[in-house]
Amino acid sequence: MIQNETMQSILARRSYKVFDSRPIDKEALETIVTAGLYAPTGMNRQPWHFTVIRSPEMLEKFGAARRSLPLPPGIPPAAVAAMGDPMRNAPVMILVSAKEGGTSAQDCCLAMENMFIAAASLGIMSGWDHATVMDLFNHHPDLKAELIPEGYTLYAAAFFGYPGPTVKDRGERKGTVEYK
Repeated sequence: MIQNETMQSILARRSYKVFDSRPIDKEALETIVTAGLYAPTGMNRQPWHFTVIRSPEMLEKFGAARRSLPLPPGIPPAAVAAMGDPMRNAPVMILVSAKEGGTSAQDCCLAMENMFIAAASLGIMSGWDHATVMDLFNHHPDLKAELIPEGYTLYAAAFFGYPGPTVKDRGERKGTVEYK
């Protein structure tokens, strides 16, 4: 395999569960968001809307809403408490939404992937959180209305921050690859 800076960033990227609370500086955050804006997009529609949540007040509001969610079936309260802060101590959360139709879902996911790789290249890690945020918005439509433009659908959500105190080695990637 050819090694270069791009491949190093891709191989370094992993989904984090706990972040260091250090803030992400403005230039790094702008770099991450710009990477999202330059993602591939069907017919160059660029349908996305990025909501960058970084104010401590909004992150706390989001965290309080998450803490109020009912527990998933079969998950004991002690297990949820052991996971700690529902916001993972992350200083930034980015939501990517768009109007439904065309390639919006794919375009938004591609934008988030670009942001993941750009963040990793800066030593900033990420954690995908789309399903939980969708559930949160179903229970808190007022918060959704505050964060997502009317008529838009959330397609991607992730935390961003510096790695927390423990970093697990994710091991070698496996899967089926067939060359013909």
